[in-house]
Amino acid sequence: MIYIPVTSTDVYHNFALEYYLMSEKRFREPVFLLWSTTPTVMLGKYQDATTELNLANVKRYGVHVARRYSGGGTIYTDQGGCQFTLIYPDEHTEIDFSVGLRLIKTALNQIGIQAANDSRNDLVVAGRKVSGSAQYVTPGYKLHHGSLLFDSNLATMAAVLKVDPVKLKAKRIASVHQRTINLKEQQPNWSAQEFKDYLRQAVVSLQQAETYQLTPADEARILGISSQRFANPDFIYGKRSRLAHTGKRYFQGGGLARISYSLDNQRLTAVHLSGDFFSNLDTGRFEQALVGTKYDRSAVLKIIDAQLAITPIMGISANQLTGLIFD
Repeated sequence: MIYIPVTSTDVYHNFALEYYLMSEKRFREPVFLLWSTTPTVMLGKYQDATTELNLANVKRYGVHVARRYSGGGTIYTDQGGCQFTLIYPDEHTEIDFSVGLRLIKTALNQIGIQAANDSRNDLVVAGRKVSGSAQYVTPGYKLHHGSLLFDSNLATMAAVLKVDPVKLKAKRIASVHQRTINLKEQQPNWSAQEFKDYLRQAVVSLQQAETYQLTPADEARILGISSQRFANPDFIYGKRSRLAHTGKRYFQGGGLARISYSLDNQRLTAVHLSGDFFSNLDTGRFEQALVGTKYDRSAVLKIIDAQLAITPIMGISANQLTGLIFD
């Protein structure tokens, strides 16, 4: 394993670093990063900012807004917590959280924090969530990144995130705050920096990792990717018109999925798929494939089934997605 120190707390830089390591500077060995951000909300690849964020509070608290290349839900991060990234060669394209979660869970256990898996992508301590993860792939490589709450501002987190009532009802909780916990409750004498240091030392020791220092040339390229992609408002917010109809549902094991669409003469004229699901799906291709399709369940199912046969959505079937339009 290779460990790369990250001193930047700029989310756009750090997402650009991940992308750089996935697409341009590719190591044969697994790469591990541990980093933090200034107060930030990170949208999942398939989410809409206006749906997921209280934008007035985002502005009020000076919170940065970023978008990941991975699916999953929106998270809040600050320097009271940290993010981990594991990048490794893998020819398989399916979503698989086991490798990354096993590494982090083992490291946490080694420093005295008893963590356990819960649901598809979370780690819990004392029955409450401390970590969520997401993934994306490029040909031959897989990236698993996640967050760890240590002493994060949970009040700000609750103020800037909007959680769909459908999801809260499905999980039988009243708020996002109710199901999360800061690890400082387990280790009250540690600072956030000490926690990061202990975790880093545990991972490096467990994996006998070697350190690689980013060069000025690396940093120059990362800066370019940051400004062109991750700090670009068009990438973060997108451009979506309001559509006439919306169907949404929370699928156990798959997440929240939402399809908005418009009709003219009983044909789909516009489609938008969003949610906190996990996939490597090209939603632009998916949506365009449906445009012009007759508003008929079997016709729509045939198109969606063909799209998911190319790139599946974890835990959500073609029939379930079709039901968002017709049920």
